[in-house]
Amino acid sequence: MKYSEHYEVTCHDVDQNNHIKPTNLVRYMQETANHQMRDRKPSYYDLFFDGKAFIVTRMNIKIHAQLQQYDKIEAHTWICPGKAATFPRCYEILRGDELVAEAYSEWAVANRITGKLCGTNEIDTTEYEQDEALTLSIPRRYHFPKDLRFEPVGEHHVFYSDCDMNRHMNNANYSDLLWNYIPGICEKEVTSINIRFMREAALGSDIEIFASRPELALGQDEDAEELYAFRTRVDGATNVECLMGVRRTEIQEAPEPARGTETQKSPEPVQKPESRKE
Repeated sequence: MKYSEHYEVTCHDVDQNNHIKPTNLVRYMQETANHQMRDRKPSYYDLFFDGKAFIVTRMNIKIHAQLQQYDKIEAHTWICPGKAATFPRCYEILRGDELVAEAYSEWAVANRITGKLCGTNEIDTTEYEQDEALTLSIPRRYHFPKDLRFEPVGEHHVFYSDCDMNRHMNNANYSDLLWNYIPGICEKEVTSINIRFMREAALGSDIEIFASRPELALGQDEDAEELYAFRTRVDGATNVECLMGVRRTEIQEAPEPARGTETQKSPEPVQKPESRKE
């Protein structure tokens, strides 16, 4: 069984090509999971105020088509059988009958006080809709080749607006952060995001961003024309590693004026009347 929620993509969710931004796609997925937790219990708040929090460790997203503003979508999510301290969760995004995106993720539940991880037998998820895990065309796991050379491309200071209730940069924000460093991104669209989270970026910390261009075969994304690898660091330790597949997209031109209408000229500035002398 799957939990479902409905949304409409807003004009603020898309880029200049009217394609949903990667971070906003992830947010619709994770918002649906949050709704499931809210409705089925335990909710995110129940766990949080019990000193526990779900923390994502990896997320694999395959994007089949681009969502656009005002698209009406149906989002599905469900948990999958886990083991030890790993809680798998899957997602689907549909536009009508069209499968637009699907994702597989793995989560851990951390005790916010002790820092220890909770086992799957310690968190009651029996009320959550559950089904088998998706098998995506992109790999769940990958390893960067030892000879893959990364170059520094930028830095990001973690501001208050980046963070969630755990006081570290929210995982969904990394997708847009790294997307920004793909050359010529205004002419491309994302086909896959394969990201693993290794260290939190706390409020006030600085993220160093490094990028590389690996062989396409590493990403195993049949739709990608280019593949970009990212590695970020916080305080000298690896923060996240990510593979992002992209391809060229059709640039949407501004609509032409309707026939029979003329482009209005800017009004002439109003002349200030001269003051009279008595």
